[in-house]
Amino acid sequence: MSQNINLEVSTVSYADFNNPAGQTTIQGIRGVSGSENVYISGSLLGQNGIVQGLIYEGTLKGNGNEGKWHVVNFPGTPEATVTNTSCYGPNNGPHGTIQFVGSYKISASTGKAPSGNLGFYYEGPIDGSGTWVQVLPNGGNTNNVFVHSVMGGLAVGNYDVENDKNGYAFLYDIANKECTEFQLPDSLTTTLYGIWHNGGESYTLAGGYTSPKLGKLSQAFLIDYNATTKKTSNLKSFSYKNETLLSIITHFEGITASKDHGYNMPSDWITLDGKKTGASFVAVCRNSDGSFGEANWIDLEFPGANVTSANTAYKNNILGVYIAENSADTKTVSSFVAKVNIEA
Repeated sequence: MSQNINLEVSTVSYADFNNPAGQTTIQGIRGVSGSENVYISGSLLGQNGIVQGLIYEGTLKGNGNEGKWHVVNFPGTPEATVTNTSCYGPNNGPHGTIQFVGSYKISASTGKAPSGNLGFYYEGPIDGSGTWVQVLPNGGNTNNVFVHSVMGGLAVGNYDVENDKNGYAFLYDIANKECTEFQLPDSLTTTLYGIWHNGGESYTLAGGYTSPKLGKLSQAFLIDYNATTKKTSNLKSFSYKNETLLSIITHFEGITASKDHGYNMPSDWITLDGKKTGASFVAVCRNSDGSFGEANWIDLEFPGANVTSANTAYKNNILGVYIAENSADTKTVSSFVAKVNIEA
């Protein structure tokens, strides 16, 4: 049965959530097993524009001051210096370890460094001293790779190829270190940003796609995936406020399980005229036949922000970034947590 959310009595409370050391971009979250704490992943902008990876463990209280932040970076080599590390989805690893995925950049001594981002998977202690593995979809023939989320032994991400504007999605099998191409039926482009392990071989994937039917209009989607058969089922498309005439782009940035066999997603969207970008909390439950029901949308707008972006979800919390302009006509980027209080 689809979840019935009374939008009139749904309220949202907002709070800043940042690493005290500097500009923070939150990009992923997962609950810590056997604890009320969470793992949060992201990036920290440092001096000279250097971006470093961030992992937080603690509560969602205290604006980011009640837990511990760890700066982690993909290890460089004498032949290749790492110049940028950005962490995306975290997850619980075996025996109390943490898993997380993301992207990094290098500058090579040969002068032939890749022009874009490389993907990675990490497993080990939270301080980054464990095992880092480069993720290579498309046989390594890529211009940019972003690994977005990991759970249940699989990770999902995207890549592009030089001089090719299409977006390509993939799944990464951690145990076998193998990438599998993923494309929605009858799609032009596909992006995979979220994965939720339902148990056994069952997963639910989230992201966005374009199709010949809608041309330039991009929709969000949910789809079930069987890791053994590699078959998909229950594909459902979503547009902002359930109306294709309202947005030119609707995208799910992640996925988390909710009550009553449903899911909550952070969503970003752009209005049809291209003049407004926004963020929403999206709740979807399953119908009695296992298919996905209609989406319930609650818009998010951090108080005083010019732009609000939703990046990740945990239970009924959405985390992301907002941009505010100050009196000096400069822009400040900060991370936030928004708690959606739902009366269902």
